[in-house]
This record gives sequence, C-alpha cells and structure tokens, in this order.
Amino acid sequence: MELQDIKGIDAILDQSKIYGIISEQLADNLEDFKKRILSQSDDGSYDDILSLLSDAESLIYQASSKLAEIEEEHN
Repeated sequence: MELQDIKGIDAILDQSKIYGIISEQLADNLEDFKKRILSQSDDGSYDDILSLLSDAESLIYQASSKLAEIEEEHN
C-alpha cells in the first residue's frame, strides 16, 4: 500500500500494526546479530559495537510498543 493511499482510521490502524510488526522483527534480528558477533572466534573487541546495537534494539522495541498502543487505544 502506498502511503498516499492510507485514508481513514482503519487504514491508519492497519499500517501502524504493520510498522509495529516490522520494528519488532528488526529488533529481534538485531538480537540475533549481536549473538552472531559474540560467537566470533577472533580476538577483536566488539564492546562498542555491541553497546550501540543494544541501544538501537532497545529503541526499536520501544517504538514497537508505542505502535502497539495505537491499536490498543482504538479497540
């Protein structure tokens, strides 16, 4: 659906739900990505990268939660 096609509360709620699902999947993928980084066997330190990924993951989960609130408030 094109954003210009979103008209009316039902379409807005549907699109918000889609964005919530996408953001939750992205956060889950970041968690898996962090695990993959941690499994690396070389001696490099990835603490700074892992910290930034954790911050991003947390913010994305917060966004997903806020998007879910939209649907909850209108049901």
